[in-house]
Amino acid sequence: MSNLQKLILEAKNGLSVQERIPDNKWLEVAELCGPAEIAEIEFRIENLRAELVSVEKWDGDTQDDINLAIYKFKQLLDAAKALSRKGDRFIL
Repeated sequence: MSNLQKLILEAKNGLSVQERIPDNKWLEVAELCGPAEIAEIEFRIENLRAELVSVEKWDGDTQDDINLAIYKFKQLLDAAKALSRKGDRFIL
């Protein structure tokens, strides 16, 4: 399991299956991302975009889910890169 996967699992801790990770938890994940995690986020976004192309046109629910995942990972990526440039990191 990658460090990014561990960070995301920690952010999900205590949430029900139906609950999404809140924005403040995504920010906490971003604060702990280094170069390896940033590269993994970029890789995940590329894979999700490739998966989106293969989804049947009639399957709007799956398209929505993939687009939401891309959106969330792009937000995570932007925050992680911004924090990386600033050096504003702390350990939880």
